[in-house]
Amino acid sequence: MIGGKGNDAYVLDQAGELALVQELANEGTDTLYINYAAATQTRTIDLGLSNLHDVENVTLLGAGQFTVIGNDQNNTLLGNADANTLQGGAGDDILDGRAGADTLIGGTGNDTYVVDNYGDVITETSTLPGEIDTVRSSVNWVLGANLENLTLTGTGNIAGSGNAQDNVLIGNDGNNELNGMAGLDTMIGGKGNDAYLLDQTAELALVQELANEGTDTLYIMYGSTPQTETVDLSIGNLLNVENVKLLGLGQFTLTGNNLNNTLTGNINANILDGGFGADTLTGGGGADIFKFGAVNEMGIGANRDVITDFSSLQGDKIDLTHFDANLLTAGFNGFTFIDGNDFTAAGQVRFSDHILSGNVSGGPGADFEIQLVGVNSLSANDLVA
Repeated sequence: MIGGKGNDAYVLDQAGELALVQELANEGTDTLYINYAAATQTRTIDLGLSNLHDVENVTLLGAGQFTVIGNDQNNTLLGNADANTLQGGAGDDILDGRAGADTLIGGTGNDTYVVDNYGDVITETSTLPGEIDTVRSSVNWVLGANLENLTLTGTGNIAGSGNAQDNVLIGNDGNNELNGMAGLDTMIGGKGNDAYLLDQTAELALVQELANEGTDTLYIMYGSTPQTETVDLSIGNLLNVENVKLLGLGQFTLTGNNLNNTLTGNINANILDGGFGADTLTGGGGADIFKFGAVNEMGIGANRDVITDFSSLQGDKIDLTHFDANLLTAGFNGFTFIDGNDFTAAGQVRFSDHILSGNVSGGPGADFEIQLVGVNSLSANDLVA
């Protein structure tokens, strides 16, 4: 079979025909369709052979375990339902074993590996600088050595993990867990409720989430230092992230955005500021400060903020000093705590039925509320007002 110019397809029904294919250089992108079954003598397809050196692609249609070897072209090697070995050459290759527990071996060039089986094995042998190799996976996957990027495919709820390099991890439309591991990693969750595991503070700037792409959570794995103690969801690239949970040790300041945030501290003394939205704040252990920055950031009823674990015994405080308590008088005023009594003037806060409420306008009711779950009593000592 002599294809000539154009993108030619060769359908081979016996191994002996491999030696009879003829293609010259610069005659299109050509594909071998292997239509025979693998046997001991017929299982290898080697595009490095002289008459196949200008053939780019192989697709396995016959049954059995094949070994397909690429050449210096940009090869696309597609397996069958069995366990195959696909080995790229020097080009930018696409290796897709399809069904079966396949072995995928790259070489030089920017290779793409497509995996859909937990038993698939990827070996990237090239360490040349500047090469970017990508795994596209529809199952949970951890990047092996010399692999840079991971893209999760399909709609399943799966996890992707990086390696010691600076990886790019991209989620699918499901609920993904992205863990860059060592290295300075870029993580793009996509749709679904995604979890980002961050092991260094610089990765905060590399998280990418768009609006209306699920409820997403940052898990802070690193410890707090003066340079790393702030996690601020109101920064541009984090505006569409809802939640933060501290797993690392040390004292952090967590700041929410305009969404309904859930901010969860660790065993240390943290500062939690939900910002706008109906936020849920959990300090964890330690003497935590629950900071409220403005009346218009707070709500009443279903729109109020919730503190789930306020503890006077731990030394927790509610900080109301960042906005004016009385809009009817000049200057910057503080609050007066009136226990469970009714409001009689602006500048008062009261506590009743697990709700701390405040009045800044002088009207008959509350201008803001904070629910304290499980708290039956509160005193002025619990407030910074």
